[in-house]
Amino acid sequence: MWLGAALLWLVVFVLAIWTARNPERLHVAAAGIAVNQFIRILPRLALAMLVAGFLGTLVPSELIGSLIGPESGAKGILIASLAGGFTPGGPIISFPIVVVLREAGAGLPQLVAFLTAWSVFAIHRVLIYELTLMGWRFSGTRLIASLALPPIAGFSAEALVWMLRAPVALN
Repeated sequence: MWLGAALLWLVVFVLAIWTARNPERLHVAAAGIAVNQFIRILPRLALAMLVAGFLGTLVPSELIGSLIGPESGAKGILIASLAGGFTPGGPIISFPIVVVLREAGAGLPQLVAFLTAWSVFAIHRVLIYELTLMGWRFSGTRLIASLALPPIAGFSAEALVWMLRAPVALN
């Protein structure tokens, strides 16, 4: 986690230096936009962290472990895929939910399937935006064509976890 944050800060500093060299002082405008975005997102982020904290105390770990734990296998990946598709909200809501699920005992492949389903299906976005803008034919075709993606992502993650845990024979 610290490595990702350090890399992001490095990108910020490189871009800041690059824009500061511009005679039009674009870095001042960019900093203003960034501050405005920060002010808009901060209350949502604080609220999402509070929701995640409350969910963490309300969600029974035994239930999560049995439904989408590391040992739940294909059943857990399918349950997580279904749950992810019906999880409302943007990343400020869904990622804290994933953190809560991880702490409650959910497996990595199941969380990968959950997040993939959330990003591919998100039924609330389909109902609000996609159907109204693109119509039933497009939405139905896209949903059916994408149906296998969350389980595929979950099973791929399961294979990666298995390969990383398997002992490597040196010949």
